[in-house]
Parts: sequence; C-alpha cells; structure tokens
Amino acid sequence: MRALRRIFLTAATAAVFAAAHAQAATLHVGAARCDITPDMPSFLAGQFSPRVSRGVEYPLTANVLAIESREGDKPLDSAIVISVDTAVVRASILLPIRDAVQEQLPEFDLGKLIVAGTHTHSAPPTVDGHFKQQEGVQVPSDYVRFAVAKIAAAARQAWEARKPARFSYGLGHAVVAYNRRAVYADGTAVMYGKTNDPNFRAIEGMEDHDVNSMFFWDTSDKLLAIVVNVSCPSQEVEALRLVSSDFWGPVREQLREKYGEDLTIVGLCGAAGDQSPHLRYRQAADDRMTRLRKLDRLREIARRIVYGVDEVYEAVQHAKQDDVVVKHQYAIVDIPERIVTEAEYKACKAEAERLKANPDDGRGNWNARIVARYERLKTDPHPTHATPVNVLRIGDAVLCTNQFELYTDFAVQIKARSKAVQTFVVQLANGA
Repeated sequence: MRALRRIFLTAATAAVFAAAHAQAATLHVGAARCDITPDMPSFLAGQFSPRVSRGVEYPLTANVLAIESREGDKPLDSAIVISVDTAVVRASILLPIRDAVQEQLPEFDLGKLIVAGTHTHSAPPTVDGHFKQQEGVQVPSDYVRFAVAKIAAAARQAWEARKPARFSYGLGHAVVAYNRRAVYADGTAVMYGKTNDPNFRAIEGMEDHDVNSMFFWDTSDKLLAIVVNVSCPSQEVEALRLVSSDFWGPVREQLREKYGEDLTIVGLCGAAGDQSPHLRYRQAADDRMTRLRKLDRLREIARRIVYGVDEVYEAVQHAKQDDVVVKHQYAIVDIPERIVTEAEYKACKAEAERLKANPDDGRGNWNARIVARYERLKTDPHPTHATPVNVLRIGDAVLCTNQFELYTDFAVQIKARSKAVQTFVVQLANGA
C-alpha cells in the first residue's frame, strides 16, 4: 500500500517538476464529440445479473479534447483526452481505440492518448462471454467495433481542428458523491449498508466535493470545450434497463444550453472507488427539495454540477492564458498487487462453487478470479500489476490518471502533496 501511494504521489508531481523551468508556448486546441449509443438492444454492464436495454434515457457519447503546445511552428508537446460513456476502460476497448486512432493519425504518439470512462452502469459491456448470448441482443465485440470507429473519427476531427486557443481553470464545489460504506458497532463495514440500523455508527471514509473545471476558448472568445472532473461514478440509475449516460446526460444538456450547442464537455471521473451518488441518509429531506424544485434525481445532480462549473467560469473567464506550458509524461509502472488472504480464498472458492449452477450470476466469475489470484501466489509470491500513468500539465494545473477505482482518500493525498496549483485526478483511464 505504501508503494502504491508513493508511485501515484510521485507521478502526480512529475510533470510539474519536469516543466518547472519550461518555456511557455502558444496553445492549440481542437474538440469534437460523437454519439456511441447502441442502435439495437444490448446488455448493460455494471451489475452481476444480465440486463438488456429496452430504450434510451440519455445518449452515450465520446467527447474528445486535442491539445498541443507550439513554439512558432514547432510542436512541443501534446495530448488527446477522450471521455467515453462506458463502465470501465479495459483492454477490450482501449486497444481497438489505440489501433484506430493510430490508423487515423499515424504520426500521433499513442503514449499521449488518454481514454477514460465515466463509469456509467447503463452502457454496453465491452467483453464477450460475461452473459449468455441472447437472440436479437448485440454482441459486446460488435458494439466495440461500432463505437471505436466513431471514437477514432472524432479523435481525428479534434486533432485536425486544432487552432490557437486560450485556457483557464478553477475549483468549484457540488455535493454529488457520498461514501457508500457504513460502519457498525462491531467494527464491520458494509457497502450500501443501512444507516438507520441501531448499530450504525459512521460513514467509513471521506468524500470529495470538488468540481475541477478547465475552459478552452478560441481567439475570438468562443468557448470550445470544458473539462469537468467530479469524484463520483455516474450510477444514479444503474438498475434500470435503459441505455443512459446517467447524470452526465443532463449535465451536458444544461451546459450547452448556457454556453453553446457546439460545446464539447469532457466529463472525467475522479477517484471514487468508495463513492456513489446514491443518498446514504437524510434521503427524505433531499427528495423533498428535489420535488419542490420540480426536478428528478438526475437533473438535481446535474443542477449541482453545473452550478459548480458556473461559479468557476464567472471567476476565471477573466484569467485566460494563451502562453501556457504543456508538458505530458507517461509511463507504465509495476506496482505490487494486494495479496489475497487464505480466509478470502476459502470464502471466494466456496461462493464460486455455489454459483456454478447459475452461470448468468456474475458473482461467480468475480469470486473465481480471486481464487485464481490466490493460486497464482504459489508460483509468483510477489505479483505486480503493470499500470499506465499519464500526467498532463497545462499551465499551473495538472491532470493525472490511473486505471483503478481508487478510494477517494488516495486522491486527497495526491492533491495535498501535488506541486500544481490544482490537480485533477482521473480514474478508470487507459486500463489495459
């Protein structure tokens, strides 16, 4: 655990140190978006049991930001950041995206590509075989081919649209995420445990209500793109049988209504492995206020995020820069895996055996993977996990990625020790 903290804390500050004396350069930015909503019934990822979509609540999109710094006509550094409405970014979708982007942009350095999921539980899975295939339901690999073609075309569109731009950033706040682990009198903690239980004592961990925002304008002051970083998975409607980008759908609608229909909104999920938008207590009071505002829960969440963005915009629109340092570093680091205990192994093995009779229950596969991890310890007692990390500095702000569902306290440590003025921590990125 100490090694994991050290690696991420070091990575989060690396770009700031490396570019401390770098010369500022002109900023060039392009942006694009595409619709990746499946055009037929599809399984929906995020739950252990199969769900097949019966319609669309909010469309799924991929939103692309292309950044380059130049000294005269000489390119200095660059990045393409893609936010995808998907549960996670695994190799099953990342590698096809990388291949397709490379085909579209042969000269682009794929190490400078960041692909991050918004962590919706109402989008198609990207791996075949998790659920028994059904007639008339889209095969996940077919969906991947459909989505990747559109995402790569949008990446090329954004890259080719680069033009001189201005940049600003800032910090707002919104109560969106709630720690989802309840602690009881006997010292146990339960995910989504009841808080009205007499033995309930506390919420286990902290919450991060930061709304980190970046704004990019062209030289005529037209707003091209907004990056919005919120430490909460988009999972308010995760149990429905509707395709949905969850709260990012109304967030994008409301921001475009205010700032322009052509605007690209790059939504990035911060470290939120122990967080959820589901209310954990005082639900009656919160629901009453939502009803009085004549909103549903998704629009209420969106209202809060948009307010957080608005308060930043009002302040930072007068602090635009076009001569910012852009420094992008990336690496694949081997970090120590958590060791599965013998007690966990026995419990998971028993559960996997029990669920063999029900192959559609994804908990069986989940438990079987933990069993396999434990058994691999016989030949590899000190396993490591290859982990891609990107650190992108833009001016005095830095964006750092990880492929996990990091608990929020990791992000707070990173932010607290980062040398940047403002640090955007992005999870579920480049997960290969």
